[in-house]
Amino acid sequence: MSHKMPKSAPRCRLYLQAPALITAKQQAQLARALSAVQPACVLLTDNGEALEKVPETAIDRTIDGVQGAGAACLVENIEAAAELGADGVHIPADLELYDRARALLGASANIGAACGRARHEAMRLAETGADYVAFGASVTALPAIHEAREILELMTWWSEIFVIPCVAWNVETIADAGAFADAGADFIAPPPTIWDDDDAIERLVEMDRAIGRRAA
Repeated sequence: MSHKMPKSAPRCRLYLQAPALITAKQQAQLARALSAVQPACVLLTDNGEALEKVPETAIDRTIDGVQGAGAACLVENIEAAAELGADGVHIPADLELYDRARALLGASANIGAACGRARHEAMRLAETGADYVAFGASVTALPAIHEAREILELMTWWSEIFVIPCVAWNVETIADAGAFADAGADFIAPPPTIWDDDDAIERLVEMDRAIGRRAA
């Protein structure tokens, strides 16, 4: 089963991140989230070693669960995406990496790029064929207030010029999620650390409600 992320979403949707080296608790939370908020995508994040440590059968179960819920499942490693039958890959903003991913995964794969706040790299990747660009901080450097404002400006600028979807990356608060959606973000990606909270599902439901009011 393969799922393509929509080029133009009817409304802003959630893009979830979950660790490839997932715990039983996180697996249960993810299953609940897939039903409760129906995200467009789930990215299995990799700290550089996780995909090598996790038994392939365990990752297969996670991918099957995500795809079975109707969402695309991406990973952060190009070769692993091909071997595991994931729907695509999330890569840094690098044209050589994009070309390698497209050559290996094919035209139907979802290939998205983490662009931070780099407008030029985002434009080049969009013109080359990336399926989405993601603007925002890494999980180790979540945005301060002034950085959040800059991301908000990026969302507005991008949505007015480009058709390629944009993702607001590592959005922690419901208020920011709503603001980014109103500014034109196609997808909102909460940080993978959200699963550390006992109220993760409730927060995701509230975030989904906040972003769902914005029609494309």
